[in-house]
Amino acid sequence: MTALRLGRLDVQLEPGGTHRPTRIAMAGRIDDSATLGGLAPQVPPGSVVIDTGGVTFVNSVGMREWLRLLRALRARGERVVLERVADVLMTQINMIHEFRDTVVIVSFHAQYVCPACGAEAAPLVDAVANAEALRELKPPRLPCPECGAEMELGDFPERYLSVFRP
Repeated sequence: MTALRLGRLDVQLEPGGTHRPTRIAMAGRIDDSATLGGLAPQVPPGSVVIDTGGVTFVNSVGMREWLRLLRALRARGERVVLERVADVLMTQINMIHEFRDTVVIVSFHAQYVCPACGAEAAPLVDAVANAEALRELKPPRLPCPECGAEMELGDFPERYLSVFRP
């Protein structure tokens, strides 16, 4: 495993094997200091799984770098799977049509609110198990971690779910 520091972003790169994809885990800020475009040459050939569950911030320059990384991997013919997509990144991904056909999102975080007790959380949503509902912009109902009542998506579904529409 290789640990990299790209500005204020920590990146863990675990090369894949014969039957396992390369894994990239990110934590911190994807901003103008995160030169992600230069990361692609360090990624061995083969499928790539990117975990952004630890990302806390992304700005427009960071999105440019994020796109450079994904485009460089795709140009090499890599299959890119995103898991545990941070909610701050998920809202950005939904604004860029290019992501609909170029990456596979298997799970993501989204802001939820409990109407019963007022609790807020960013639970992990299984995009594979909820694929049909997500295509229809219907967020899954999830239990509140504090009171157990059914939580609701705390924002417009389009901000988190548009990327799943065909």
